[in-house]
Amino acid sequence: MTSDRGASPMLGTGPRAADARAAGARPADRAEHLLGSGGRLVVHGPWGSGKSVVLSELARRAVEDGVPVLRMAAAPGDQDLAYAALATLFVVRPRAMAEAVVEDKRGALAAAIGRAGPRGVAGDPLAVRLALTDLFASLTRDGPPLLLIDDALWLDAAGAEALGHALRAPAAERLRVVVAERGCHETSLAGRLCGDHAIRLPLEPLTVDDVADVLNSHGLPHGWALKVHRYTGGNPALVRAMVIGQLRHRPDPRGRVAPTVPDTVGAAADVWLGTVGPRTRATLLTAALAHRPTPALLRRAGCADATERQLADARNAGIVRIGPTGVVEFAAPALRHAAAHSMTRSGSAAAHRALAAAADDPVYAVRHRLLASDAFDRALAESGERAARQAGSRGERALAAELLLLSADRTPAEHRGDRMRRLAAAASHAAASGSFDLAVRVADAVRAAGAGRVEQVGALLAVIDAGGQAMAELDDIIARARERAGDDPALLAAVQLRVAVRTNLCDGLPGSARAAADRAVRMARDGGDLALEAAALAMRARMERITGHPGSTRTLATALALAVPAERVGIRNSPQYLAARHAVFDDRLGFAREELLRLLPLAERTGDAEDLQEVLRSLAEVDARSGACVQALEWSERALSQCAGAGLSPGPASYTAALVQSAGGSFAEAAAHAARGVRVSREERDLVFTSRNLFALGTVRLITGRPHQAAEALREVAALEAEQQVRDATALRWQPELIETLVALGRMDEARTLLARVRRAMGSSALSTGAGAALARAEATYRDRTGEPEPARALLDTSLVQFRALGLQLEEGRTLLHLARLERGRRRQAAAREAAHRAHALFARIHAHPWVALLSTPAAPVAGPLTDAEAGLAAIVAEGATNQEAANRLHLSVKTVEAMLSRIYRKLAVRSRTELGPALRRLESSR
Repeated sequence: MTSDRGASPMLGTGPRAADARAAGARPADRAEHLLGSGGRLVVHGPWGSGKSVVLSELARRAVEDGVPVLRMAAAPGDQDLAYAALATLFVVRPRAMAEAVVEDKRGALAAAIGRAGPRGVAGDPLAVRLALTDLFASLTRDGPPLLLIDDALWLDAAGAEALGHALRAPAAERLRVVVAERGCHETSLAGRLCGDHAIRLPLEPLTVDDVADVLNSHGLPHGWALKVHRYTGGNPALVRAMVIGQLRHRPDPRGRVAPTVPDTVGAAADVWLGTVGPRTRATLLTAALAHRPTPALLRRAGCADATERQLADARNAGIVRIGPTGVVEFAAPALRHAAAHSMTRSGSAAAHRALAAAADDPVYAVRHRLLASDAFDRALAESGERAARQAGSRGERALAAELLLLSADRTPAEHRGDRMRRLAAAASHAAASGSFDLAVRVADAVRAAGAGRVEQVGALLAVIDAGGQAMAELDDIIARARERAGDDPALLAAVQLRVAVRTNLCDGLPGSARAAADRAVRMARDGGDLALEAAALAMRARMERITGHPGSTRTLATALALAVPAERVGIRNSPQYLAARHAVFDDRLGFAREELLRLLPLAERTGDAEDLQEVLRSLAEVDARSGACVQALEWSERALSQCAGAGLSPGPASYTAALVQSAGGSFAEAAAHAARGVRVSREERDLVFTSRNLFALGTVRLITGRPHQAAEALREVAALEAEQQVRDATALRWQPELIETLVALGRMDEARTLLARVRRAMGSSALSTGAGAALARAEATYRDRTGEPEPARALLDTSLVQFRALGLQLEEGRTLLHLARLERGRRRQAAAREAAHRAHALFARIHAHPWVALLSTPAAPVAGPLTDAEAGLAAIVAEGATNQEAANRLHLSVKTVEAMLSRIYRKLAVRSRTELGPALRRLESSR
């Protein structure tokens, strides 16, 4: 049994101390708030959750505030020694407090503890109680001191009784007390110390963003955050162990794709497992080897009849939780792996044999039989291959890959063909599962087996595919695959297709990517591989659409005419999926949704993690645009869950979550997802989703009244899209957002130039989509600001009609908001109210919660700060100038001055010239 203090670094200096303080800051804030003055608080959580860190942070703050701090910490073994923990009590006194007073009282306590009590027991209970009460009373005279009791579970009975008595005395009423207890549930000890009315503060695991901050502070990739969070369960001690291990050993060249698991994590997880008794730990070892273990399964596998009691102990230790279906789930995969690896080989084999007999799923029964034996066994290998087919048919691709890898290892040497077939199938399943580590293991096994060219290239391609968006880190793998392919046209086509994807994704060169895809088409034809030809044609059509090439539609039609089933080429690479995506770009949302719903069950059945995520993301985007906000949020949540569960790159799912949250969730959540997506995509050198997440971030900033920050993000989008030679204005509609942002900032010349350039570049087909309607709305904003309200109103009417015809309800509501602002600026209050009411009713009907909240907030910003031109006019008018005088001085028309004044009044929330001067002075004083 181990103390929390053994794993939590002491607060000092350096990166580990900084991590600890950062981890303890937020719960310490909550603790201070809950404590108030004279409060009692029990901080509890599993091993490594940061209880000692929180107490140290509270002590540091109290000392800085000049508050006396008493601190004691029990340790393993103290529970058998009377008053052992009380002997560790020390006081940090403020400078204003006399040292002699404190030392006298501590001396009296020490004497009482050392005095022989009744029947020769160390310590006189009455003397100890009186000494404690006297110490507490002496410290509370100048204010409420803070008593911190760490690791309360190791307190001895006599010490706990004395403490409880002293804390209930009137002299301790002003004493603030914090008790740290290990465990997920409160105990009677905490009640005896703090009273039945003490407040409980359970410590929660770190969030993904918390983990990302820790990684970032040590120069480790932000993109690891999801994987590290999932593996550690967010436990602060396990996260620190992961960081320490990564810093100790330089990551390998593929480290940015998937972090290796250092020994430090296993050692830390072992300490956590050691917080339960030996019988409970034995049950956990068996549970760690089982798939979806239940108490009944564990009993069938030979665990003790007291399994439920042992699992209850493990639950209180935070090691496991029991799911709604009764399945025992480890709080972190790190715990499961540590438990499984702590067994001897003979013990592990015996447990697997028992689980094979107890399993009610024949696929997992075969897995346990494979893991129970290291011997060559042709029959067992064949059983494993059959089980893998069954696992694959129900979408469990990672399990299928593992079964095939085990089966290949158990295949006798004389059956080399069978072994190679199983390894090739394992590579395919590993790639589909998105498990990079598993794909690397298969590739290593293929190389070790001396496989032929086809198998080796297939295994290397599986590693590339499992790497997801981080293809920039896999150039060495791509080069090896190209070299192994030799002059085989079909193999070269497969490699060349990945080169095309990488060139677009990481280099931002869609023109070069199109050329690479074209080479892949020719090679696939030479090799007679119809499926590869269809995938390569789809890739070429995608690049042609991006670059504005006129052959995109024809190329896609050619690919569709090959009639290759989508599942044969991978759904996300298929012509059918691309046709749905192009329909999304064209705002043919009905067709897009129908096609995506047809592809969804295929993706679910095949079990390809990235395919399923892509279909879910597209469905979320379609439903968000069309106003089905609730359904869009559900699709997005599934995509995020798929991303986390399979360890996929977070950039794409973050972008979709940002779009959907800004439609039906919250703008704050949308900004958080977009910011996370930007960081991850930049790390992975994924230019495509760097642009997309920046676009989402800039749009949220514009909507929520932060035009300067919006301009920063959207200008970067413009630069990236130019760098990537993107010509299609329908896929990522950043131009209208940037125009509106420039207008809000008063950059009228720049807005006019961009508006003219985009109008020239957009063809009639693009202008007929929502992109064209958004451009009309942006132009209306520009016209309004330049004193042309009638053309602005006409443009908004056109935009409304177009958005309504396309079924883009969210954009329709947003345009009504623009109309309300326009009418308000023209002082047509009835028309403004009517437009705002229509917008509110539409947003409420489609459950666009952030937009409803925006309309319901009186101070919701609708424009940016005063521009230089507006500030100059406001100053002139505040001095008493008439509109005509101001127009003459500024060389403007009276009409323009009137329009500008309307905007100034709106921004400063004033109604007349007499209110303008005071408003300007308040604005100046607030800067």
